[in-house]
Amino acid sequence: MTGGAQPLREVLAAGLKETRLALGLRQEDAATRVRAQGLTSWIRGTVAQAEVGARRLTFEEVLLLALAYETTPAAFIRGEDDELVALSRQAQIPAGTVRALLSGQAVQTSPSIGRPADDVGDAERHAARRLGVPVERVNQAAMTLWGRPLSEERDRRLVEQPEGMSPRRLQALRGHITRSLITELLPVVRGRTAESTAAKTPSRTAGGRT
Repeated sequence: MTGGAQPLREVLAAGLKETRLALGLRQEDAATRVRAQGLTSWIRGTVAQAEVGARRLTFEEVLLLALAYETTPAAFIRGEDDELVALSRQAQIPAGTVRALLSGQAVQTSPSIGRPADDVGDAERHAARRLGVPVERVNQAAMTLWGRPLSEERDRRLVEQPEGMSPRRLQALRGHITRSLITELLPVVRGRTAESTAAKTPSRTAGGRT
């Protein structure tokens, strides 16, 4: 089993992309299929967002995507049976159990309770190290600046790039975007740090007394 639980939206994202590629569809072709199932607002960019986890899918969308790809929702859950999937901030269940539930099987099990890394991913930890601040401050600054976590903003910008990049080029671009986002976060983090320092520093009178 791999370390840490992967958020459900990322598991679905990988499954959607693998399913589309297995069908030999371009993202534009996939969007056409999805629109035919009633999701009329979906375009190529929507498919791209779903495939990198930048779009949080509703259950209705998952069902219609399964119809569009002529498969089942369970098929979108990839990975080994014992790999953990985070369903909430503190609930994790094995991927095999998720597939069973989506296949209509009754499962008697309790989710493991922990703190998955859906809101503290590698991008957030890397930014915290670079900026020299706690991860919580990175999250706060990201929400202030973009209204979403750093990793989600990175994925949002990533889908704006042309389709068909090699995995190596895509990884390099992901790193470049992350570095740019950290640079954008710097003044916000410094502003918060300055405010925190000022709040802790007692004011002094002209005579030097507090």
